[in-house]
Amino acid sequence: MTILQPLSRLPNGLFWTAALSSDSDFTAEDPLALDYLAQQVGLWLFRGFTTRTARAQNYVVVLYGLYLADKAAEKFGYPGDDETRTKLFERWERFWALATLECRMGQLSRGDEDAMRGIRGAKRAWFPGNAPLPADFSLISRQIELGGLGAYLSSLREYGLVLPGTLRVAPSAREILEAFWSEKAERDMSGLYENYVLEAMAFDSKTIPRSKGRLTLGGLGDRSRLSCFRWWNRRDQQGRLWNTLFVNARDDSTLLLAECVIAARKSKVEDPEQILEGMIDGRWRPLPSSVRDKVEVALLFGRVARLLLGRFNRAYRYIEEHGWVADIAAVAAACFPGDEAEELSQACWDLLNVPGCRRFAALQFHGPDFLALIRRLVTSGPTDSLEHLLAFHRAVQRSRRGGGAWLRAEHGKLLMQVPGYAGYTTDAGFPSFKLNVVRQLLEDLGKLP
Repeated sequence: MTILQPLSRLPNGLFWTAALSSDSDFTAEDPLALDYLAQQVGLWLFRGFTTRTARAQNYVVVLYGLYLADKAAEKFGYPGDDETRTKLFERWERFWALATLECRMGQLSRGDEDAMRGIRGAKRAWFPGNAPLPADFSLISRQIELGGLGAYLSSLREYGLVLPGTLRVAPSAREILEAFWSEKAERDMSGLYENYVLEAMAFDSKTIPRSKGRLTLGGLGDRSRLSCFRWWNRRDQQGRLWNTLFVNARDDSTLLLAECVIAARKSKVEDPEQILEGMIDGRWRPLPSSVRDKVEVALLFGRVARLLLGRFNRAYRYIEEHGWVADIAAVAAACFPGDEAEELSQACWDLLNVPGCRRFAALQFHGPDFLALIRRLVTSGPTDSLEHLLAFHRAVQRSRRGGGAWLRAEHGKLLMQVPGYAGYTTDAGFPSFKLNVVRQLLEDLGKLP
């Protein structure tokens, strides 16, 4: 019989036959799929937004790129299929990224108000001077998925700005597109801007000139960069997007909750948990029961999620600190101490007893298993609670294209199977539920100081 013993020191080499999938649809730092579940809860609150639709001008940039893809296909006689449109859009996205960088004279870093997806690829392609810039370069790996189109397409379709199931811009986007470069007083120049871009989008164009007549690449970047609303005082365009994304949202909660976020900022409340508490208390405006139910399930899920991730992190830390092997009973005692049992049990019970909790059962991934977990945790003791938590973790990992569990039970011991998880080094936080995304959009649209 094999007897497991704690390691006195780390070995020189360890190997695993079932590593985490590198192309997983889920983040590797999400051992309980709580980030994924929080995203779904965020969709219940703000149906049209995702965790990646954080900049208002990016909606317009993607729309304009799809519009230009159709124009370029017609102008150059290319096929009008989606594959061609996608390739043309990618050329536009690279052009726009370089134009933004040219406007900023190459001084752009991640976190900057103008930083776009693929900033590192754009900086590798850009160089100072007057020589033309390359039209073909690697902006971002899997550009179509991770760039602007992948981030904003589903939201653009949700808002009726792109026709369902297509890459074609809808007629409802006309006014937004017409004002891409400027408002009415300056629109006589828009055709020149458009031709400048179209020539660079041709498949046989290998470079992007830094000027064309009176126009400069940096000038185009200045008018279209992510912060252009503020620098060019684009209040009309801000108003169009406010009406499209918030006033005319297709759910019953996006506008109401956005107004609460605006009022919360005036009250100097920024913490997501405190914002949700204020919404439920009617601190900023009354909410109908249908919206209040969504907010309540978000608040209670957030509290449960924080507790569950904290318990998992304790287990991971304990095993990591005890030579990668530890007694299950010792881990359970460290993760689920008796003086904290009531807090977790009550949090799970509260969530199970709100109407919105039923929504988890309809989720394609993880929702039903999550409900089963919190039902068990209402009454289970430390060892059973740990086993239930790790069983949920294994179920999450099985759904991730063969990813193995990070912790494995064997002969009364828990073994570290996947090292390198850094999440346990910080306290588990409360999910943002897209409130950070909404806040950034509202700032871009001039609704928040």
